[in-house]
Amino acid sequence: MAGEIFWKERAIATITSTGGSATNLSAVSAGADIDFRAAGGNADDDAAIFELTCQWATVTGIAAGTIIADLFLVPKMDGTNLSQQLDLSAGASYIPFTCRAGSFTAAKVPIANTDTKFVTLAFDSIAILPLLYTPHMLNRSGQTISANWILKIISARHQYS
Repeated sequence: MAGEIFWKERAIATITSTGGSATNLSAVSAGADIDFRAAGGNADDDAAIFELTCQWATVTGIAAGTIIADLFLVPKMDGTNLSQQLDLSAGASYIPFTCRAGSFTAAKVPIANTDTKFVTLAFDSIAILPLLYTPHMLNRSGQTISANWILKIISARHQYS
């Protein structure tokens, strides 16, 4: 109906990790950037949600309700260099909380060697500035996340008809 503002979904963007496996408490880069700048693939979007697909060889200790990973979006203010220094030390990674975009939580116990999907809570335009971001995943599952995990983003915008 004319004169209405409504949500309009965007295409799903898939980032296949090049960061390899992640031991517990280790952060790895997703290997590609997400662009919310004016000419970027997610320009003018108001909200976003992320999906993580991953698996473990061992799932001991991963129970329903376990936060298996945190997602961080680290800005590149100049479009090239990360704006924060990150500690990506294996088993002791630290990324500033100010870059945290959300958490992936297990709804049930995952099955070993089987792809499992997790989503973040949607976040809105207050958190999405028109910048280039490098996503990082910090493994908090207690086990090693196998290589070749996949991160997807779907964003949305308001549209006036």
